[in-house]
Amino acid sequence: MGFSYIVFVDSGWWFPIIPSIFALSSSAVMIMFHLAHLKEEWQKSTEFLQSVINAIPDPIFVKDKYHRRIVLNEAYGKFIGYSVDDLLIKTDYELFPQNEANIFWQQDELVFHTNQQQENEEYFTDARGMTHIVATKRTLHQDAAGNLFLVGVIRDITERKKIEENLKETATRLKIDNDKLKLLGDSLHHQANHDPLTGLPNRKQFHERLSQAIEWANMNEQMVGLLFLDLNGFKAVNDTLGHNIGDLLLKLVAQRLQGCLRGSDTVSRLGGDEFTVILPGIPGQLGASRVADKIRNTINKPFQLEDHIVPVGTSIGISLYPLDGRDIDQLIHHADTAMYEDKKQQKKQR
Repeated sequence: MGFSYIVFVDSGWWFPIIPSIFALSSSAVMIMFHLAHLKEEWQKSTEFLQSVINAIPDPIFVKDKYHRRIVLNEAYGKFIGYSVDDLLIKTDYELFPQNEANIFWQQDELVFHTNQQQENEEYFTDARGMTHIVATKRTLHQDAAGNLFLVGVIRDITERKKIEENLKETATRLKIDNDKLKLLGDSLHHQANHDPLTGLPNRKQFHERLSQAIEWANMNEQMVGLLFLDLNGFKAVNDTLGHNIGDLLLKLVAQRLQGCLRGSDTVSRLGGDEFTVILPGIPGQLGASRVADKIRNTINKPFQLEDHIVPVGTSIGISLYPLDGRDIDQLIHHADTAMYEDKKQQKKQR
């Protein structure tokens, strides 16, 4: 070996090899320095990126295509209640109830498959067992090497949802209260304008309806008929059979009157056994008389009042607008007078 070394040195063969060896060594050193520099730069970039996402108050996670967490910010760890190191080595199924983990997996897969940003409201149970309602926005990103990463941003909307539910409950209660008030208002309005026994319009409503009918007649050059009625023999019914039977009679009379009239006509009870009928658009005296005859024939039929068959009659007075008066008081006076004249005539006939 010593001889070979001397021959090698003496022959001068090693002179061409030395530059190559130095060049190779220099390249290796440069590569090592470059790799070290790249590693240092990568570490600096990673630390910078981590500091940036840590500064964001909302929980943030980054997952690879295998649904593994590779980056988390401090807010995520605080929100769920585990350290970031523990979270990076655990799957959703190790951290959350299965139904929640299934939703997370499905939403992640949806983003990976569609490459579309998705936002979903989800339930999220932390390490303390408290369930939150969160809005999670997921987006897909690709690095220079073509690797896909899912970035998720979580916002806790539990309090907002509670407020919304409270507002809904309040709105529902207000609606119920408003409906009750409306029903009460309608009931009070009905009571104020209708006879409590028969349900017919009362004296107040009668005056309003008659005023409206006259106003309509003026605008359309039409006539209005007004009938005044009272029952013959009603006092005897009350005296002999009692007021309960008398009230039942009044209810049945009201029903019969309504059955004789058109939808546009109005029958009212003024009190006692007195009723009125408003006939808008009546063609004249003949038309009003025909309605009066129809009512008379209907009322004159005996009434079945519990175990009693009770015959009663009716007296009817008629006035016409504008022939018998151009205001309400004149029409009422004329019809009332005519009714008492009809009652006198019937007594004479008996």
